[in-house]
Amino acid sequence: MLLVLLAGFLAAFAWLRSRSTFLAIERDRAAAAAVAAESGVPVADAMALRDLVGADAPAARWRAAAARFAAERAHLGDPLAAVVATADAETASAAMAARAAAPDAHAAWARFAVGIRAEAGLRFLSVRERFADREHPRD
Repeated sequence: MLLVLLAGFLAAFAWLRSRSTFLAIERDRAAAAAVAAESGVPVADAMALRDLVGADAPAARWRAAAARFAAERAHLGDPLAAVVATADAETASAAMAARAAAPDAHAAWARFAVGIRAEAGLRFLSVRERFADREHPRD
C-alpha cells in the first residue's frame, strides 16, 4: 500500500513539474540568452520578462518586451521598466506618470510599488532573482 501511495505521489509530482512555466522558461535558457544579447539585458532579466509576457506567448512579443525594457530601464529603473514593457497601456501610463512625479527611479518605484498596478514589477523582481540564483549551480 505504501508503494502505491509513493508511486501516486511521484506521478503527481512529475505531472506538476511538467506543467511549470518557470521550469519551461529555465529549460529554454538558450533562447533567453539570444533575446538578452539582442536587447542588451542580462539573461535573468530576459527570462523574467518571458514569465511576464507568458511562456506560451509568441517569441516576437517577448523580444518586443525585452527591447522596450532595455530602452526604458535607465530612466525608469528595472521594476517600472518591466511594468511598462509588459503591462496593459493604462498600467504602463501610470508607471510613466509615477516616474515623472518622482525625483528619481528609486523614489518612483517606492511610491508605485504599494499600489495594485505594481504586480508586474514585483513579480519581475522576484522571478528575476530566482532565475539569477539558479543561473550558476550550487556546489
